[in-house]
Amino acid sequence: MASQQTGSQSRYQDEAGTFLTIMDEMAPQIRLDYSVESLQRLDQFITEHFDPPGSKFVAETLPVGIGCYVGEVIIRHLGGHWNKEGKAEVNAIGPVDAVFPIDKALKRFTEGREHSLAWYYHSIQKHAYEAEHGIAPKNEEAAEPPVPANSAKDGGLLGFIKGLFGGK
Repeated sequence: MASQQTGSQSRYQDEAGTFLTIMDEMAPQIRLDYSVESLQRLDQFITEHFDPPGSKFVAETLPVGIGCYVGEVIIRHLGGHWNKEGKAEVNAIGPVDAVFPIDKALKRFTEGREHSLAWYYHSIQKHAYEAEHGIAPKNEEAAEPPVPANSAKDGGLLGFIKGLFGGK
């Protein structure tokens, strides 16, 4: 498959930039600046305007734009790059093979707050740190990475918290 990259930028990076420009015009109070903190503000914006899931129509372009933005925050702070073959995934975040920020953004709109974008970022950060430093999970539930490289499974916030305290 031919690469979807234009120059050194991917189409997902371009989409994140377009999303940022539109949001700066429509909702400047969110202050999207590719910071980790901006993910919390974006989560709050979604909560205020689109929760509960299914209560309002959401055009597909909104979660895609948000997912691209989340991917860019991940790349800028944790490393990695958009998939070179044009797949909607960020690859090579240290020992993490792949993460899927667009899928996560779609889940945020369809399944709700338990798919927090800020929590997603921190889960990836934690997993990459532990894997890089050889830190073994404390129990069986925590043995699974919070962000599996090639799986649709997502334990969510509750599963992660239970794992921290040894719950099953």
